[in-house]
Amino acid sequence: MTEQHGTGRLRAGDPRLVVRWARRYAQSRTISFLVQWAVIVVMVLVIGLAANLTSMAHRQDNMGLFYLSIALMCLVMLALAWFSLSRWGGEFIWNVTQWLYGGEGYASFDPGAGRGLPRWLTAAGGGLVVYHLVIAVLVSFGYVSLRNMQPFSALYMAPYLSALILYQGLGFWAWVWPGLYAAHAALLLCGAPIRFPAHFPLLDMIVPVFGYGLVAILIGHAYSRYALWNLKKLTRSIASDVPEGQDDPDTEGGGENG
Repeated sequence: MTEQHGTGRLRAGDPRLVVRWARRYAQSRTISFLVQWAVIVVMVLVIGLAANLTSMAHRQDNMGLFYLSIALMCLVMLALAWFSLSRWGGEFIWNVTQWLYGGEGYASFDPGAGRGLPRWLTAAGGGLVVYHLVIAVLVSFGYVSLRNMQPFSALYMAPYLSALILYQGLGFWAWVWPGLYAAHAALLLCGAPIRFPAHFPLLDMIVPVFGYGLVAILIGHAYSRYALWNLKKLTRSIASDVPEGQDDPDTEGGGENG
């Protein structure tokens, strides 16, 4: 019944507001996503450069360089999949995240009641890697233009991110990423002049996928700071309203253990 009331209907100092802002804070902690973003950006940059190199080698009929680039692209793709799905990758993200949050400790909003991701969603994450590997190979052979890679990517990426957001119960900030990514693809298909210069076709893929992701992460982080500020203000207000000597039921004369 508490969740049916808007925040404005609750008086300042109402304990239910503490629960509400604590939930919003937990939903908006995005440092772990930023750590993943930084690692994956490096790997995908290597993959993109390898795809561009294989395309150039194919046009120049340099088969030695072509096969070397294909091997590099596949190797980095496998490393990306391993990092995304392995226990080590999760532990690395956890340790760095806890270090960056410092004194804020641990907070989590888990609508799945502690369950891991369902198998179909985990498989979809692996499929995302395979899908982009296939697109990269098609680009290398000239079947798909590098400048049209982003709309092909959005066909899988936007629904996958949306499913991930729904299952994990992330805050409003998370929808910025798939929303902008899908809108960017639609604008490209409609001929909108939002492409980078022809000499930098790789940026048409890299900037939307990682730029919009970074925008979403930064919005979430900013909102988490706002939620934490509200949470601290509310707890201080509630603490100041507790009569002196009644803040701890286990203090001398105040408990029932004696």
